[in-house]
Amino acid sequence: MSGEPLDLEFVQQALGRWGEAFTPERERAFQQYGQLLLQWNRQINLTGLDEWSAIQRRLLVESLALLPWVDRACERKTPCRMIDVGTGAGIPGIPIAVVRPSLMITLLDATKKKIRFLETVVQQLRLANVVPIHERAEVLAHQPAHRGRYHLATARALAHLATACELTLPFLAPGGLALFPKGTGIEQELAESQPALALLGGELLAVEPLPLADLVGTASTLVVVRAVRPCPPMYPRRPGVPAKRPLGEFTRKE
Repeated sequence: MSGEPLDLEFVQQALGRWGEAFTPERERAFQQYGQLLLQWNRQINLTGLDEWSAIQRRLLVESLALLPWVDRACERKTPCRMIDVGTGAGIPGIPIAVVRPSLMITLLDATKKKIRFLETVVQQLRLANVVPIHERAEVLAHQPAHRGRYHLATARALAHLATACELTLPFLAPGGLALFPKGTGIEQELAESQPALALLGGELLAVEPLPLADLVGTASTLVVVRAVRPCPPMYPRRPGVPAKRPLGEFTRKE
């Protein structure tokens, strides 16, 4: 990989906050991932962030902020399976894969160009625990190999919480957790999503400030949802419908 070494100070600090070592292997992986992300972002729209400092803070560090909940979801699960829905540039899936190589991670995105990028990342970083899949969540969630098979699901900046729940909860086994990094001031969104949670077999487990805000550079909220029972077989609805007509009382009448 050509180019000057990237500054990884904030990644190093984030790992240190969790008592994690910034090993040469991890440093090498984050360097490769960062270089690839910057290179490909000039050709395809992986992220609207174009400065490395912002990418490191808002993408890499924010992903590492999820580690305590990742470990909680995976406690006594061998192997633990995670799906990152609408992963885009591989956030938060790739940073988590680097520091948790025993976690089996599926990166799901409906944009083929982004999946090609992720395939390159997986190959160059030799991430044997990561599988990128080009498909819509509304389709993959109805396939037996994926429905109810995961212990952890993530979705960053994917959609309204009601929609994000419909696109993630069908992948979870009962007891599994879905992690949704959100902005601030989401009280109305939380209230609007309660009917969807009831329909989908989920419950709100936690709403808390996302850790490492000083390193990320902005305040965010982490919403944690637990699957309490299998998702009813009619969900998710056909492609496009969950985003167009989110489940809940605020849904536009047909």
